[in-house]
Amino acid sequence: MTELEPAAFKSDEELEASIRPLVNEILDRFNEEAISPSQAGLIILALIYRLLEILEDAPEARRFFILTLINLINSYLSDTTEKQAEGAVTDKEEGA
Repeated sequence: MTELEPAAFKSDEELEASIRPLVNEILDRFNEEAISPSQAGLIILALIYRLLEILEDAPEARRFFILTLINLINSYLSDTTEKQAEGAVTDKEEGA
């Protein structure tokens, strides 16, 4: 497996565009196999675990991956919290 060097891409958009076809192919396969969302989550967690094992000999790449994963989760949780707060404000305004 070759390492994915973050510096190899000029922007996040370029990186995203380069991996989008593979991601879409994987999601299509999940749909073909009728994989449930919870099963897909377990598959993804297993892949993350396996990747972390592979990256044991590449501490910088492993650190980059872990930090990227943490940032993704933090962004998702932040967005979810904001949406819930907006929904609570809207519900309160409608009830007033």
